[in-house]
Amino acid sequence: MAVKDTNESRSTSTFKIIGLIWIVIETNLVAGNIFGFGSLFSVLPHYGIYESRCKIISEKIISNDTKTITKDCRGQIDEYQFAFALGIGFYNLPAVVVGMIADFFGPRSLKMIAIVFHLISWFSLAFLKPGYDWLILSHTIFSSLAGMCVLLSSFSISANFTKTRGLVTALISGAQIGGSVWYANFQILIEKNWISLSTLAFIWASFSILMFGSAMLFLNWHSKCTNVSNKRKLSTNEDVAISTSDDSLARHLTDPIFVVVTLFLSCLLLTVAYLPVVWFPWVLHLTGHNLHLANRFTFAYNMSAILSIFIAPICGLIIDYKADQGRSQRMLNISILQTITWLATIILCIVCMFRSIAAPIAAILIFLFSRTMLVAGCQAVITTRFPPQYIGSLLGVMWTTAGIVSFVTYGLTRLATNPIYAWRAWLVILCLCIVMVGHVIQLWSLYLKSKKETRNQISTNAEQEEMTTLKSSIDH
Repeated sequence: MAVKDTNESRSTSTFKIIGLIWIVIETNLVAGNIFGFGSLFSVLPHYGIYESRCKIISEKIISNDTKTITKDCRGQIDEYQFAFALGIGFYNLPAVVVGMIADFFGPRSLKMIAIVFHLISWFSLAFLKPGYDWLILSHTIFSSLAGMCVLLSSFSISANFTKTRGLVTALISGAQIGGSVWYANFQILIEKNWISLSTLAFIWASFSILMFGSAMLFLNWHSKCTNVSNKRKLSTNEDVAISTSDDSLARHLTDPIFVVVTLFLSCLLLTVAYLPVVWFPWVLHLTGHNLHLANRFTFAYNMSAILSIFIAPICGLIIDYKADQGRSQRMLNISILQTITWLATIILCIVCMFRSIAAPIAAILIFLFSRTMLVAGCQAVITTRFPPQYIGSLLGVMWTTAGIVSFVTYGLTRLATNPIYAWRAWLVILCLCIVMVGHVIQLWSLYLKSKKETRNQISTNAEQEEMTTLKSSIDH
């Protein structure tokens, strides 16, 4: 009987690992594509998308059959930037609704919705052509909606890994961030005339089959976590008892940690939202309008995102490090990770103000680490700090708040329409990031407070044990 139970346990464990690998691959393919959309800025003009926004500056007749036309296509790039900014905004804005669907109807239901959005998005790109330029907006918006649905439904699998929830969440987050590399691959394949944008779009639409498979095999209609009674017996490592009387979504939404992490993510996410939108025109300006060199920088920028898959687990390991020792250790882990993230974001803002060809190289390296630590770290904090049955709603509220703030991105692009004045927008973002030092200070204050409480508790327990021992000796 014991042998049979052991075999079943191993089989279940193997199935969970296979599910995690499947979902990580799927998340990388379809959940974070929108963040690499800037790679298509050099490809879309070849298809005549928003070509009407280009203005003819001069025409020069070389011979009877030849003439050169000089165009100003900043208006065309503006349309691409608008579609990009809109997509990033919609990635986050409806997250609260998406999260509640995940909690109340289960991750499988959410994945089915994601499949519909995914198909609309990629079919829009497949049929994109002059005269139907608006389909680019349909693509970015629905790609974002599908990506958020896939991401939040995928996080539900972390409930199966109770001791490594932070690591599992970070792995999924890293896979999502790394998904931006696929547009960079599109750029290379299209420029070499190996395949068309339409064909690539149809290929990506077919990944809905992969999504359907993960939904049926590894996800439930109703969240597995909600079926677990809240009247759980706590282990000796747990700090706070969760009872039916005081456990509610409202209680967790007003938790100081949730509030400050949400504000922290919302402000610092502006760097993540703004840099991808202005990257191509910024690099084009720094390279003296050398299109070939600008494309190489953009390709390196987008391809570097694949490294997030390896950086994100580090965030999860930091969050999980000796976390079972108590609240004080968990607060220390959170404080360290969030402090490093804050410093990296400050440095990124400063680097992006420089008008040097070395600035994009430094920005790629810093952005890679800061974005990964910000996204993976904040999500890992929420999934490890709060009960699994509320993770969807909590992450939804957090990302919706961040999405509302990220719409500032379009206003920032208007503030610096000329790349020469890009420093103005970065200065605004830098000021917001500096203000968030209050969050870092609060985290360390909470850590010191929890450490003091732990010491007092240990001292009280020691005194109680001593009194018990003394009383026992007297009785004998």
